[in-house]
Amino acid sequence: MWGKLRAWRKTVLRRFNSSERGAAAVEFALVAAPFFFVLGSIAETGLMLFSEYVLQNSVQEAARLVRTGQVSASDGTTTVSAADFKTNMCSQVSIIIDCNSKVTVYVNSAASFSALDTSLGDPTSIGPNAAGAPYATVYTPGGQLKSVAVVATYDWYFTFPFMDFLGNINGGKARRLYGLAVFRNEPF
Repeated sequence: MWGKLRAWRKTVLRRFNSSERGAAAVEFALVAAPFFFVLGSIAETGLMLFSEYVLQNSVQEAARLVRTGQVSASDGTTTVSAADFKTNMCSQVSIIIDCNSKVTVYVNSAASFSALDTSLGDPTSIGPNAAGAPYATVYTPGGQLKSVAVVATYDWYFTFPFMDFLGNINGGKARRLYGLAVFRNEPF
């Protein structure tokens, strides 16, 4: 009786060891989660970088209005309000991000680039603070031959977990994207 049991056990174990049924399902189960995580992380990073590119492009287009004197008179008085300037800039970027409520626009001018540098500081500091309080509106496009900085920021909150190594605000939970243009106004 024990001999038959041993023979049966050997036969079953031999069949079990040589069977490959279900191996693909097990391999897929082991590889699927990391694969889809990497794929999603690549997609989100690509979308984030594309959004930053669109934001930078809209800042360049809006800065052209300031540089050529279309938003201010030659004496420095503004002819276009800060809200209208932001609306004009948002018309180009709103296809990908919610510009009107989530984008902070900063326009400042100074007599020289060094004076502008001291007032501007780090572009990632422009935008809502960690508590969510909005950034104070700065809109002084300046007059002829003034040094001007135009900055627009947008806070990108990550969808995929463990992306905090890309974050630069709120403890890595978000990345502040920004577009920046620094120039001297033309003699308009």
